[in-house]
Amino acid sequence: MQKKLAWIGLIMGLVGLALLTGGCRPLAPAYEYSGTVYDPPQPVPDFELADTQGRPFHLSELDGDITLIYFGYTFCPDVCPLTMVDIKNALAGLNTGRERVHVLFVSVDPERDTPEVLSRYLAAFDPSFIGLTDNFEKTQDMMKPFGAFTEHEDVAGSAAEYLVSHTARLYVVGPQREILLTYPFEFETEALRRDLEHLIQMLES
Repeated sequence: MQKKLAWIGLIMGLVGLALLTGGCRPLAPAYEYSGTVYDPPQPVPDFELADTQGRPFHLSELDGDITLIYFGYTFCPDVCPLTMVDIKNALAGLNTGRERVHVLFVSVDPERDTPEVLSRYLAAFDPSFIGLTDNFEKTQDMMKPFGAFTEHEDVAGSAAEYLVSHTARLYVVGPQREILLTYPFEFETEALRRDLEHLIQMLES
């Protein structure tokens, strides 16, 4: 209950200054996040998608920790790999609590992103990244709370046959399964690291 109240306090204090009781002298400003803050946080229903081992994965398995969620695909020529590198570098810079932050890469191209393909792809960035690839309709359904989209685009004369347009944002889901923050493509690695360190401090306080 104490931790839940602490998180409620965090959410309510993302903007503005706190004032001392009975006085006018302000305390130190509340932490300012670099990511776009969800106010209020957006609840995320639990979902089930298959991981790269073919096993059912539920978001609730990560309750109590911080989860970074990204929608992409392995044939993505630039945006996806660059974002994975940025996430990897941000996590590498954490001073503590790295084990409390999880990364979910949800494939929007399950036809080509077999479990084996996705597993090899993510291992090149960080073996701890969790890959999910499942029925396309199921994936679209779980994307709805994030306001994310995906659409196939045929490419004539291309070896890839088609590309996939998709939301290129990174989402931060908190310990109570709510979207707290989001970042656009080409976010600053250091900014994400700072935000995560602050969230980790809240988890461990």
